[in-house]
Amino acid sequence: MSRIVDPLIGDLQHEHAEAVRGGRVWRSRAIQIAAWIAFGKVLAICTWRDDLAPRNWTIAERRAIVKTATASILLIIAITALFEIPPMERAGVWWAPHGLRTRLLLALIPQALVISITVGAALGIVLAIGGRVFSRRVAEGVVLLAVVASALSFVNMGWVVPAANQAFRVTLSGRTDVPKGPPELTLGELRQAIGAGERQPFQPPARFFGDASRYLRDIKLQYHSRWALSFSPMVFALLILSIGAGGFPRRWVLGIAAVGAILGYYLLLFVGRPSVFAGTMPAYVSAWAPNVTFGLIATFLTLRRIRSSVDDEPTR
Repeated sequence: MSRIVDPLIGDLQHEHAEAVRGGRVWRSRAIQIAAWIAFGKVLAICTWRDDLAPRNWTIAERRAIVKTATASILLIIAITALFEIPPMERAGVWWAPHGLRTRLLLALIPQALVISITVGAALGIVLAIGGRVFSRRVAEGVVLLAVVASALSFVNMGWVVPAANQAFRVTLSGRTDVPKGPPELTLGELRQAIGAGERQPFQPPARFFGDASRYLRDIKLQYHSRWALSFSPMVFALLILSIGAGGFPRRWVLGIAAVGAILGYYLLLFVGRPSVFAGTMPAYVSAWAPNVTFGLIATFLTLRRIRSSVDDEPTR
């Protein structure tokens, strides 16, 4: 703070004040933007150098992170495989020719990953560090892994899933002119469809029976749900870390809490959908409600843990 952060902020404040006194409004705004970028850059460099760099980690901390990543990846693979069974059963293609069956299975993987990344990452954290006291560095490493999982989930839901869904439908029907529905639209296409629907009347797909407003609410819900679900691995990582901080007496207790939170999350995600389609609730409220709810729970538990730690410190 004394050698790097305080001088950095002082210099930027001085440059900004000089620009304001000189009447250079745009110059002062540019300095302010540059200040935030420079501060973020310095903070990231210092955090990596002093805390997250591999040389600073103990063997036990490295083992905990590797174990978390390994358990999460294995669980994601297993859950993805299980989630592929129901749609293949519904399509009735288990006895189809090998090449066709393989293409359909591959096309279903991105769709299964929508849930398996979140569930696998959450349970992987429980298996790796549940029931143990973990250091702040391990918690930071777990959050970093969750950020990577959220980024992969965002790319998957934004672009890979729509293309895979359309490929599945085309392969199954044997036609190349299968029209796209909302699940087959990328994030960019959903945003364009929302903009077009709000500007002028349009003809919705046949399955919406000509109800343009219902179709517009559906694509809005698709759009906001994909954004919200992308953050779910990070939300669950923070929740599990806040519950498990200080160590749980039994790993299975944390496991039950994690499973209950997962079920509650997806239940809350679908509770508001009828209200969205009825036009009584905005799509973004329904989509983001689970993240906000569990984020607030994680924040409350973390603040409570911090307060408890402060109260337990001996008075000097």
